[in-house]
Amino acid sequence: MKSTILSLLTAFLGLAVAAPARADRVLLISTDGLRPDAIDQLGEAGAPAFHRIRREGTYTSNARTDVVYTITLPNHTCMIASVGVTGPQGHQWISNTDPLLGQNLHRNRKAYLPSAFGVAHDHGLKTALYASKSKFSLYDTSYDETRGAPDETGPDNGRDKIDRYLMDEDTGKLIDALIESFRTEPADFTMLHLRDCDSTGHKEGWDLTAGSPYMETAKKVDAMIGRLLDAIQDSPLTKDQTWVIITSDHGGLTLTKGHGEAKESDNYTIPFHVWGPRAAAGKELYAVNAATRRDPGDQNPPYDTAGQPIRNGDAGNLALRLLKLPAIPGSTINAAQDLMVTAAP
Repeated sequence: MKSTILSLLTAFLGLAVAAPARADRVLLISTDGLRPDAIDQLGEAGAPAFHRIRREGTYTSNARTDVVYTITLPNHTCMIASVGVTGPQGHQWISNTDPLLGQNLHRNRKAYLPSAFGVAHDHGLKTALYASKSKFSLYDTSYDETRGAPDETGPDNGRDKIDRYLMDEDTGKLIDALIESFRTEPADFTMLHLRDCDSTGHKEGWDLTAGSPYMETAKKVDAMIGRLLDAIQDSPLTKDQTWVIITSDHGGLTLTKGHGEAKESDNYTIPFHVWGPRAAAGKELYAVNAATRRDPGDQNPPYDTAGQPIRNGDAGNLALRLLKLPAIPGSTINAAQDLMVTAAP
């Protein structure tokens, strides 16, 4: 009897050791209005955090927004739901203002919109949203204890899919709060929105001249990213077990001080950076994903084009894959969760 128990225990421990450990946490950062060529032009001296990610992680300066819309809320909804804006399977949210009383994603779509928040929450993980624009209340109200879908996955974790929601226009305060959570009770899946580059772009234009207000703001955003990377490694609750995904909702134009013209490449060209355990260090994302993604050059091809580019909409399903969770139900971008960011075994 003892030998049987011992054999079973040994087998169990062997399976436990052999089982791949999931990344405990994912931080998805949206750098609102950050053009990737700003990072390129700043170089390592001006953007040390982004260039650290490029050395230690994987990235591209040629990712894409949604095909039809290059504005904030539609593209952030692409990120969390991994679908495009329009079409039968799109999320259909085209407004870019604070939602009116009673407005939510599901009512507007006339069908429930599953999200990365929902998948993570329903699998028992803690979720958080730190936003720097008040219109991000759209997500808090769409996935609250009333409008969130019932949890039908394992134990009932409730309908409220976003466990922690904080909105502050002062992104420095958001960063402080997020870093404090790393030290005390970090969420498993967190989304952070940084408004700074967008705010400066609308006021001063997306001017990539050295020393311009926009480029100085890009430096500020880089410094905040650097603080987060250091804080992740400083906390035993997050060190070496946190992935960071950084992308954007759109770029912007110097002359018009806007980004709504969806046919302009400076609006639809965005960064996509990934840093974390086992990342494909120093590799360009299109090279890592040559079998499933195609560099679009200066185009933003329709969703039905063979060989899709990397999009901000990849982020939601990528985050879930890194958490060893299934794809968002009904998603169409990275639905196979085949965007690779890790080094080959």
